[in-house]
Amino acid sequence: MLSLAGSSCRDSQSTDTENEPDANREKHHTHSQPGETCFICDAGLRDKDRLWCTGHARYEDRCWICQPQLEDTGRPYCKEHSLYEDECFLCHPELKNSRTDGDNTQTARPDQGGDTNRLWCREHGIYENECGICHPELASELEPGQELKVRFTSPQSPLIAGVQTRGINRSNSEASIVVFCEAKYNGNDLTHITPLAPGVVHRVHHDVGDRVSAGDILVDVASSEIAQAKREFLTAVVNLKVKTLAYERERQLVTKEISARREFEQTEAEHEMAEIILATARQQLLNYGFTAEEIKEIKSGKSSSSMLHVRAPYPGTLVERTAVRGEAVAPGRPLFTLVDLSTMWLELSIPEKKTTSITPPMEVAGIFEDLPDVILEGELLWVSSEVDRQTRMVKARAIVSNADSKLRNNMFGKAKVIRSATTTAITVPTNAVQEIDGKPYVFVKLDEDLYGLRRVSLGRKDSQNVAIEEGLRPEEDVVVSGGFIVKSEFLKSRLGAGCVHN
Repeated sequence: MLSLAGSSCRDSQSTDTENEPDANREKHHTHSQPGETCFICDAGLRDKDRLWCTGHARYEDRCWICQPQLEDTGRPYCKEHSLYEDECFLCHPELKNSRTDGDNTQTARPDQGGDTNRLWCREHGIYENECGICHPELASELEPGQELKVRFTSPQSPLIAGVQTRGINRSNSEASIVVFCEAKYNGNDLTHITPLAPGVVHRVHHDVGDRVSAGDILVDVASSEIAQAKREFLTAVVNLKVKTLAYERERQLVTKEISARREFEQTEAEHEMAEIILATARQQLLNYGFTAEEIKEIKSGKSSSSMLHVRAPYPGTLVERTAVRGEAVAPGRPLFTLVDLSTMWLELSIPEKKTTSITPPMEVAGIFEDLPDVILEGELLWVSSEVDRQTRMVKARAIVSNADSKLRNNMFGKAKVIRSATTTAITVPTNAVQEIDGKPYVFVKLDEDLYGLRRVSLGRKDSQNVAIEEGLRPEEDVVVSGGFIVKSEFLKSRLGAGCVHN
């Protein structure tokens, strides 16, 4: 075996034979130079597509202890790194750039024939990439419906250990998904109340939490701009009156042929201009928020006061206030925030892979822990066309009824999106579901001594049963008692048990 000068590695606990198990090889493996590392001591440098034999600290397809049928006795073997010499880039760095993926894959045929492109676990009689006992780390990569297999030492072992199975229940259920959501004010029924003219707050009539009706006065603002607009309106009223009298007089004179036609046309034009000026002045008052009734009062009372009444545009609840008496304000500066709380938005976060079956409109039910026994029903309005780069979630929005105003802004909860009408669902007892690394699994009986660790997707749950939305078939049997025994068998390699070979 060749070794690069100044870049070599060794095992501090050497073995006399290559076939002697050494589960601590990674721990005792050292390098001659500080800071050096390799795929034996650093899992991050290993090929992701190749299984790693944790019992003997080498690749499975180069472990002649577990896979003696794979050994090519005609190829020189690097015992230090458990690779063939012609692929050991640690001893031969010139090979690293010339390696191909084909060099990493060896084939094996099971004892009774089968897939020649998959390694065979002789100890447990299943394929290596399905063996949950030898490779429990593969469980985290499973998608709903995929499984690893766990084989007991004999067909009697599960029975002796008290493992019991039963068929799957079927019940009527809605095809739905449950996602996280956050309650928000309905943006279509939210208004920031601002003055339409600059001035000084003279009086505040309401406070936060008040429910108001359309047209209620919220704030009085003293504004010189308002006084000027009223003066212009009253001036236009008087001017129109004068021009009207002149127009009527000239019309009578021209009819009797006493006055010239040109003078009549002049007064007629001035009368029309006065009408336009008055209409413009009246519209300006309407733009400032004055009602038609208030404009009549200004005209009849000849009032030129500077007071501007800021009103509520529709019924709702005041949820924010910044108005303070004596403070100067200007257009665009919110004095109150008005919201109609009869409906609320739910901002949904939907996993990317579940959005294909989500298309508005769909029924939505909001469920919040702080509102027990309350289900807020509504409709899905919108699903975003992009995926969040960091969370890999898709934003969506629903509107729900909030007639009792129990739902509050920024509350977190869950939303059930109903994708279809009531269907027959698969359910299992809640104790049949095992959680491993935060993900749900069930054990499915495959044979008397063989069980599948099946990844599943959960649906609606109660105190006794949970719906399985994806991962199980109606004809299968699941472990309902003694599941911890099967789980312990699956996890025994994590608990310190290694490979055992005759």
